[in-house]
Amino acid sequence: MNFLTGHMVTDPAIQHRVTTRILAANLGGTPAQAVHDLGLLDLPEGAKIRLYARHAADAIIIDSQDQILLITRANDPGAGKLALPGGFIDDINGVPETPLATAIREAHEETGIAIALLVNGMPVGQRAYARPFDIRAAWNDPPGTPIKKGEWFGVSTQGFYFPVPGDLRDISIAAGDDARHAAIYRIASLTPDDFAVPDHLPMIEAARRTASAI
Repeated sequence: MNFLTGHMVTDPAIQHRVTTRILAANLGGTPAQAVHDLGLLDLPEGAKIRLYARHAADAIIIDSQDQILLITRANDPGAGKLALPGGFIDDINGVPETPLATAIREAHEETGIAIALLVNGMPVGQRAYARPFDIRAAWNDPPGTPIKKGEWFGVSTQGFYFPVPGDLRDISIAAGDDARHAAIYRIASLTPDDFAVPDHLPMIEAARRTASAI
């Protein structure tokens, strides 16, 4: 049976099974590893697939004009749509980056924003594990991970809010890494259909609430 569309797991029943397995692992707000091996997942008709949880972080960079720095994704999921700059936690000599460090690094790599502007980063909400829309079949052997081509991984993520004083349009940005484009958007103009990943707009709205509470 085919549970995939491209490299994404799209069968609702299988998505539920994967998400349940990931949640049951209780991996915490700051994962102890960049990737967790969750063992073999039983599929219909006796098939089995090895499943992992792979952890990421996203940067929510908002200025005092209620504008945000976003990328246009070059790759699936959601190639051609908007997304927060972000990516996977790296494992460095057996030690995972902190999620905050990942958010800063990925924001710099994907948008060219100066790291010096990414100060006072603060977490937004809790790390999200129930993300059935972001379960992937690896299209290669991802470097630095135990995942092999064809094996599955569900992506968890944590958003970090970075307040930037002034106007983001006054800073230098340039798309890089797996971002096709990087640009500044008025938050009020954004809609759910603009986004590659369904939980990115709710993360932005949560960051705005965090900002208003400071």
